[in-house]
Amino acid sequence: MEATVVVGLVVAVAVVALVYAIHSGLFHKVRVTTGAPPIGKFLGAYRDYRGPYRASGQTFRALGAVCPDRKCFGIWYDDPDTVPPEKLRWITGAIVSEGDEKPDPETVKALQDKGYKLQEFPAVARAVRTSYPFVNTLSIILAVGRVYGALADYIKTRGLEAGPFVDVYDRPNTVSHFMAPLELHDNFYVPEVKGSS
Repeated sequence: MEATVVVGLVVAVAVVALVYAIHSGLFHKVRVTTGAPPIGKFLGAYRDYRGPYRASGQTFRALGAVCPDRKCFGIWYDDPDTVPPEKLRWITGAIVSEGDEKPDPETVKALQDKGYKLQEFPAVARAVRTSYPFVNTLSIILAVGRVYGALADYIKTRGLEAGPFVDVYDRPNTVSHFMAPLELHDNFYVPEVKGSS
């Protein structure tokens, strides 16, 4: 009798885990295209980092504590297949305004008080892009495991000059956008990253 209960619990846990993974985007088809990105010009409040990209999760959580209703973004400057983890350069931040929208002064002050710097990032007409469901933390883990390889393959097979990789996470949780600009590449580099290696 006890063995039946244990087997039943294991099956129930496995079913719940599978449903959770499916809800998080496990079977989402990654479709990479070239076209206008889902975001235009934006003012970002960012902090720069050096080290393994996997450490970015805690920076996004810290950002969410300061401005939970803002879209977040990350820019990844180096290829983790060719650059040692401790030398990877990246930023994470919040989008404080888009297009010609005026930023909320209180949000800007709250972010600057926490050490975030401001930079305007340009609108680009063309980027290599895709999207992925943004439901929970597992969604991001699944996306990272599937999206970057698909973007890199698309860029390589077509001989495109694209980058750096830019992620935009809508809030409240709905969708993650991933893109690599096909123009104005240098305008996505912050001063702390320009000229560093």
